[in-house]
Amino acid sequence: MGVAVIALLGGCGGLCYVSFLSWRFKLLRQAIRQGRACGPKWLRELCVTIMGTCAKLIGVKIASEKGEGLKAPSQQYIYVWHPHGFISYCPPFLLTEMAVKGRPHKKEWFGTCIPLLFKIPVLGEIFTVTNARPVDRKTLDSLLSEGASIAVQPGGVKEQAASREDQEQAIFPAKLGFVRMAMKYGTPLMPVYLFGENQLYKRVNGFDWLTELIRKFTGMTLPIVLGKFNIPQAILLPRATDIHVRWGKPVDVGAPEENPSEERVQEVFEKYLAELQRVFDEHAKDCLPPAVAAKGLKVVKLSEQDGAAHRVAGSESSSKVKQR
Repeated sequence: MGVAVIALLGGCGGLCYVSFLSWRFKLLRQAIRQGRACGPKWLRELCVTIMGTCAKLIGVKIASEKGEGLKAPSQQYIYVWHPHGFISYCPPFLLTEMAVKGRPHKKEWFGTCIPLLFKIPVLGEIFTVTNARPVDRKTLDSLLSEGASIAVQPGGVKEQAASREDQEQAIFPAKLGFVRMAMKYGTPLMPVYLFGENQLYKRVNGFDWLTELIRKFTGMTLPIVLGKFNIPQAILLPRATDIHVRWGKPVDVGAPEENPSEERVQEVFEKYLAELQRVFDEHAKDCLPPAVAAKGLKVVKLSEQDGAAHRVAGSESSSKVKQR
């Protein structure tokens, strides 16, 4: 009898949550179409305060924030953050406060992540009210067409899977979709480097097969890592780390172009890559462990044919693209 009651209550609870989820997705779609935040301001600010406090309690904090981009005029931007890191911890725990409060350019902005995360209980609710949005073309078009600023991470799961605490890297997709999107709306690109993101966890080598297995069953890319106290897969318990945020100069993409030529896309990408490299070179020695800074920034552009990685000469001194 007791088991039957528990099963019945569990079924009712599940049905209620599914109904709530449907309602939440409807609110999120409306907010995306209108290019606005979702939920009351007090709730959004409460959530970002809780997230930031959790990070500080385990020793992760923004120790410094600098860069020419901080002085850029208040307007629409596409913020492009690097690196992705093992789980991209800093954006939801530290940068959402900036997004919700409109820092640093006096304008609320929206971060992006894989749509799957919005289906996870609690996390999905928090992401919805803290200005996170699904990273799909329809969402990005809606936000940008409404004049909203967004933040994207071009390396995505490819960069996540390759993340290491001893090597800074930036991976770019073959078609450079983030550049094309910026050119479509004439929106400047602004590189944002999160020094310290890669040092929040330590990679356990030899378990790429397990990462791939997790991806096949869950749709999520989760490198095998050690967190605080060397606890395996301690996703919510990263190592105590000072984070240094550096805002690069806005990269002008010119007037809006619906279908830019490949040459124009490559030209804008080269400009962006040069600014990213400058930001890294100027700040790496002060913001990273010496051994990591000495290795430079490894830049990789994926091949359009087979998804294979091609090294971009830019990690030591140049930002000129060439294949291995």
